[in-house]
Amino acid sequence: MRILHIIGLALSFNLCLSQNIIDSYLLPYNNNMLLRGDSSDGLYKPRDLDIPNDPSRANELWVINENSAMFDFTNGGSTVTYYNYGTDTQWPDYRKDAYSAHFMHTASAIAFSGNGGFANTLDTQDANGNQNGYFSGCTLWDSDTSIYARVNQDGPLLGSHWDMIHQSPYSVGIAGGGDNVYWLFDGYHNTIAKYDFNEPHPDHEHGGENHYDGVVMRYDEIQVQRVPGLSSHMEIDQESGWLYICDTGTQRVLRLNTSSGEVGQSLTTYGESLAGYYSMINAEFEVVISDSLVQPTGLDIYNDRLLVSDYFTGDIAIYNIENNNVDRLGKIQTGLENDIMGIKVDANGSIWIVCKNSHKLYQLTTGLMGDVNSDLDISMIDSELLSLHIIGHYDIQSEEYLSADLNFDYSVNIFDLLMLIDLVNDTL
Repeated sequence: MRILHIIGLALSFNLCLSQNIIDSYLLPYNNNMLLRGDSSDGLYKPRDLDIPNDPSRANELWVINENSAMFDFTNGGSTVTYYNYGTDTQWPDYRKDAYSAHFMHTASAIAFSGNGGFANTLDTQDANGNQNGYFSGCTLWDSDTSIYARVNQDGPLLGSHWDMIHQSPYSVGIAGGGDNVYWLFDGYHNTIAKYDFNEPHPDHEHGGENHYDGVVMRYDEIQVQRVPGLSSHMEIDQESGWLYICDTGTQRVLRLNTSSGEVGQSLTTYGESLAGYYSMINAEFEVVISDSLVQPTGLDIYNDRLLVSDYFTGDIAIYNIENNNVDRLGKIQTGLENDIMGIKVDANGSIWIVCKNSHKLYQLTTGLMGDVNSDLDISMIDSELLSLHIIGHYDIQSEEYLSADLNFDYSVNIFDLLMLIDLVNDTL
């Protein structure tokens, strides 16, 4: 009867407490780092990673390299796609388009959009290697693996690329903003730009040279600073529409309201004709993190949590961004100083990390909070075991104790039970 009384008492509280697996990483002994890829897979100076938006392709993790693999003696950026990533059947697929010396010249970031395409930025002054040129920006690709790095590899068209616009030299960050729309960290103009490719090459031609319907909007009121050799990753919070930006050179994180701003004036394009090239004004933006970061490079958003990796320290800071606030919760110490370049959280809450200098891919996992019996499921059984522990009729083992401490106060008690019952109800 005593256990029923405790459960009834817990259920009587009308609390909206929810557990976020990202918060579990704040318990250092709860985490596990696994090496998932290295140079033998084709990783070479990896700078970013992303997962396709298509649910049917949720088993794919794409990593973009600054250059070709050690076993590939051609020039130009490349990708490694890990299929069934994080499982015993994981396998890599290394690819490099024959024309990537231009279209992935010094590749620095990758992002998928919702229509099966992805785009990359180029951390170079001129994608043709012209010392006096500034012809560089963002390339659009079709992620269909029967097309990407497969068609037109011997010409006559320019490989498998889908489109390209060349108005942002030294671009080091990118975020997908819709079908064929991407936001760039423009390191040459020290600002943020929106690239709308509209329709790729006529009739969706791959390898063509017609970029004329593209539109670029440059948010010149926002000033950011690139650090040579480092990426400055970005991500859009789909719930709020805020674009979060690692401003690496200024040691801070900003955010931009992607629905704000208006055309201030037209700009003159460099080296190509476009449907529009504009300087934007009156956009809503603000600095949200201005302390405790040395060289923020990686950034991702997962379930109201903002994760920012610091290249210099190797730490991953975690922030609560519910209700448009940005509150620091703590940090993960990975020990990967001067190496982390990009991070990505998968659907299960694992944090994937690419390290540029060691040419490695890591998976960081954590214990599932509330999983008292370690069966990888949260159910009434866990709440019953926790109740029994509170009244002294069940001993939670040391390896499960951290998972049972849902409010991270280093004690397992009635407050943890309240949170667990709420969590169980959410899963019913």
